[in-house]
Amino acid sequence: MTEEALLILADVALDCPGRDAFSYLVPEELRPKLQVGDAVQVPFGRRVQQGFVIAIREAPKPEYTVRPIEKRLDHVHLPAPLIRLIRWAASYYRCSLGTFLSAAVPTAVRDATALKKLRFIRKDEAFDGKLTKRQQQVWEQLPIEQITFADGCKKTGCSAGVLDRLIESGAVSLTVDDSVQEHVLNVAQENHALTDEQQVAFDAVSARLDDGGNETFMLYGVTGSGKTLVYMDLVDQVIAAGQQTLLLLPEIALTPQLAARFRGRFERVVVWHSQFTAGERHKQWQDVRAGKVDLVIGTRSALFAPLTNIGLIIVDEEHEHSYKQDSTPRYQGRDLAIMYGVQCDVPVVLGSATPSCETIKNARDGKFSVLTLRKRPAGGSLPTPIVVDMREECQEQKKQVTVSRALIEHITRAKKRGKQSIVLLNRRGWSPIVHCASCGHSLSCEACDVSLTWHKGPQLLRCHYCGHEGGLPKVCPACSQPALTTKGMGTEQLCHALSKEIEGLRVLRLDADTVSKRQGHAQLLSAFGDREYDCLVGTQMVAKGLNFPNVTVVGVVAADHGLAQPDFRAAERTFQLIAQVAGRAGRGKDAGTVIVQAFDPEAPALFCALRIKPKTFYNGELELRERYGYPPYTGLIRIVWRGEKLQEVESLALEQGQRLQACAENLPILGPGPAGIAFLKGQHRWHALIKAGSRGAAQAFLARLHEAGGLPERRGVKIMTDVDPYAFS
Repeated sequence: MTEEALLILADVALDCPGRDAFSYLVPEELRPKLQVGDAVQVPFGRRVQQGFVIAIREAPKPEYTVRPIEKRLDHVHLPAPLIRLIRWAASYYRCSLGTFLSAAVPTAVRDATALKKLRFIRKDEAFDGKLTKRQQQVWEQLPIEQITFADGCKKTGCSAGVLDRLIESGAVSLTVDDSVQEHVLNVAQENHALTDEQQVAFDAVSARLDDGGNETFMLYGVTGSGKTLVYMDLVDQVIAAGQQTLLLLPEIALTPQLAARFRGRFERVVVWHSQFTAGERHKQWQDVRAGKVDLVIGTRSALFAPLTNIGLIIVDEEHEHSYKQDSTPRYQGRDLAIMYGVQCDVPVVLGSATPSCETIKNARDGKFSVLTLRKRPAGGSLPTPIVVDMREECQEQKKQVTVSRALIEHITRAKKRGKQSIVLLNRRGWSPIVHCASCGHSLSCEACDVSLTWHKGPQLLRCHYCGHEGGLPKVCPACSQPALTTKGMGTEQLCHALSKEIEGLRVLRLDADTVSKRQGHAQLLSAFGDREYDCLVGTQMVAKGLNFPNVTVVGVVAADHGLAQPDFRAAERTFQLIAQVAGRAGRGKDAGTVIVQAFDPEAPALFCALRIKPKTFYNGELELRERYGYPPYTGLIRIVWRGEKLQEVESLALEQGQRLQACAENLPILGPGPAGIAFLKGQHRWHALIKAGSRGAAQAFLARLHEAGGLPERRGVKIMTDVDPYAFS
């Protein structure tokens, strides 16, 4: 074949479900510089779409017309290791490569969103020039510290023009800042020597860093055992070797404190999560890509930071279920981090005081190396547990009780001593149920099969699934009687109850409602760390990763509530939640106490968490998982059909259920049948669960299903495939 007959083609991955790549002609002018990993603009139908080059090849001129690439986006290039990781993830989690790449690279990066310049003002207290009466009023109302121009207008109620004239007169100075704006916490420097236990853990990972190669370590340390100090020394070694570290956290709420601790020791640190502006995310991405960063700290999306020379991966609180993405692409961050370490041939450290059952099983099978921290480095002991049987509490007080006398007494005592408390209630809002005392009808969401939650502050009923909200009706919609009342308690009501019971108690609430604004987590945690509040009340956000040495009391309300969930991981999650939040107490010099309220105080998950018997819990839990065929002894796949018309959803689910059975080769298949929440966000839902003997067997089943034609969608019905699912409702 002659050279003239060959074309230079690029395979471009586009966000197009069901197909990985499309071929495009590489124009003459792009051939010298186009590389695999480049972002490009290409014609797709009648539109122009962005995609990523995943291969460049020579090929004979095809019979059909090959359209050329229109533009190379010079500002976006994905490193080869990241392309390799996403290729594997797209295959494993059954997502098209282009869809995964589009989710992994923020839109702000692809669109080159510019970082917005912020204007800051500060009044000149020494100014003695002439001002108008209005200007003088505004000048006097301005705080001494620097604030943004917008906040200046808001605080003083003036127009932008008034501030502009104050700036012109010299009464107010103006500075322009185009850096990433982040609320930074103040923390003490941590440069003290490691304990013997910490040193052993550090030496094991350090030796692997020196020798090179991949190894996964389970750093199993009790709460407050100083896992972070081990991380810091490891990061120091990686930086000294000229490499970069990726440190993953399960939630945004954990980033402010941990980032502040690392920034006290290292300079080139980037925090990576979704609460930054588009411009800030673009700048951070470019800084990482340019090699200006030694350490990336972030939530699961930080896996896709364009690190070019990764030397170590750390997954903190590896047990957390929030590492699992609940929308496409549905990857598990911890598992993907382990694979990343294998592909990059670098060590991976999984840290937790309450490891997942999967990690425990891998450690017992010898797949992970175990490092253990049994003591708190400051010499403090683990908190003393007090279990309150709420059945007896209600009988003794002869009424329905939510906050026990023991919890009130310990919070009161801590306040008098100048100490602080944390109280966990894993339910937000004022009340989770609004029902009619006359006919028993409960208010539910019109778009979901779930109860509406009453939020007293904004006077709104909200659905925590679809976001619908509205006012509280004056009468019951079922019987028209004015008998609507609330039932149950959320964090909002708990704050009110504690403030009412304990005079002068300064209560701070930390949940999804209070941290919705930008940098909300950091600001609230900063205020609590500065002791502006006596008690921190919150959902699971307060349960892990936080380090407040002044906290001596931890309370858990409705500790056994999670055990009633229809989920094989319910006991594991409850054990982890209780053990983690208990560990927030007594991290300083003073001893800690944890008060746990439950109607089933003998539940094994509660007993083992409070009595520090993890081995007993894991032995029992793993035995049950093996007996009934659940992970880590099996591989699971969940298929969900959803659509606006129930008949169409049911028909397609039953029809395709036969194809699932045909490909099963004796694998157990539960369903198809109505999902736990059969109506969600305006759509009817059916699901099926495939149980394979291993993850490999689950992948083999998906391969057989693909060869048989897969599960094609039908008009009006969408289909979701979730590999290694964590949600079953």
